[in-house]
Amino acid sequence: MTHKFKVAKFTAVGALIVSASLFSAPSASADDGNIYVSQRDPQGNTRAIASFRSYGDELQACDVRADGYGAWAGLYKNVYNGSGVFIKSVYAGGNGNCRTNTQNVTEGTVVWIKICLRQNGINFACKWSHSGYA
Repeated sequence: MTHKFKVAKFTAVGALIVSASLFSAPSASADDGNIYVSQRDPQGNTRAIASFRSYGDELQACDVRADGYGAWAGLYKNVYNGSGVFIKSVYAGGNGNCRTNTQNVTEGTVVWIKICLRQNGINFACKWSHSGYA
């Protein structure tokens, strides 16, 4: 009987330690300011990629598919219900091309990326990212 009690006690203490470490473990999230979003076709192939890095305030758009569309990325704040306050944008056209906009953004601003496929100056198939921080 004593042996079974020790095993149960050890298991309970071990579970408690593992649970505590899970709550305190760092996680990858938007808290570091970095945001990433991609636009895909119906088959799941990536067509455009956009990212924002808080260090350097780098908004980047990359066109990753030769499909006649470019990649347009806009950075926004105060996003609610599919719209927000525009901050800056960047456009890249041509398969494999990327462009970056490093215009300053106020430190601590909560931001979102809107990525769109663009053709002839018109945005199509737009998608929002999760939020991050400048």
